[in-house]
Amino acid sequence: MALKMAEKLSLKELTMEQIQTAFDKTLKNFNEPGVKLVLITDEYKDIALKFARENFMTEEPINKGLGMKWTDELEQFWTNSLGLNLSLMFLNEKDGDPIAFRTTRIARYDDKYDIDGIQDQPLKEMVRYMVYCDEKADFFGHFNTKEAFHFLGLAVAPKYKHRGYATKIFNTAIDMIRNFGIDPVYLKVEGSSDFSKKIFEKAGCEILYEKFFDDWVVDGEKPIKDTGIHKSMKNYGMKLS
Repeated sequence: MALKMAEKLSLKELTMEQIQTAFDKTLKNFNEPGVKLVLITDEYKDIALKFARENFMTEEPINKGLGMKWTDELEQFWTNSLGLNLSLMFLNEKDGDPIAFRTTRIARYDDKYDIDGIQDQPLKEMVRYMVYCDEKADFFGHFNTKEAFHFLGLAVAPKYKHRGYATKIFNTAIDMIRNFGIDPVYLKVEGSSDFSKKIFEKAGCEILYEKFFDDWVVDGEKPIKDTGIHKSMKNYGMKLS
């Protein structure tokens, strides 16, 4: 039986048992030769943090454009996100080598960010940019909801690229959300890479807002530079059924 939001279920109140049940259903239908699907719990947290540091940090356009470094502040942010036990990872079935990850958080309409309290300047600028785009996109007003699953980081290790793993782990994460049996349930996601945008839009995500990096000006300066072919971030939303 689907769980109705009218029952006042908060996504942040999901239990580990509910999460594990949704993952087990997802795993049962998962079939990718040579790939092991894992839920990022404490067992895989260090592997996931290392993967984020070595792959997402080096490839994500805004990170590159702001010259972001891996700091204690940033590691704490990732640790908190992974600590929700909602994120997924693909591992090489033979040797356990990480292939890809898709991190998932819970977003609420009343989330607040202490931008001035962030010590690392590039991280502060990234959060400032994200908050601005969030306000313009008005995800929660658009979908008339107070909370959503939020896809944060999507990354594939360089030697595994061009094999469709980014699309596959995205779709697998969608399956897991559906397997919670919550109705209605919403997905919030941002895309700053042209490659990820194609994945999201092909999956049916609705474009709520787009902000070009070159149009972002802070104190007369354009802080996001040298993003290559990737020229903007898009905010997306989707109602899943």
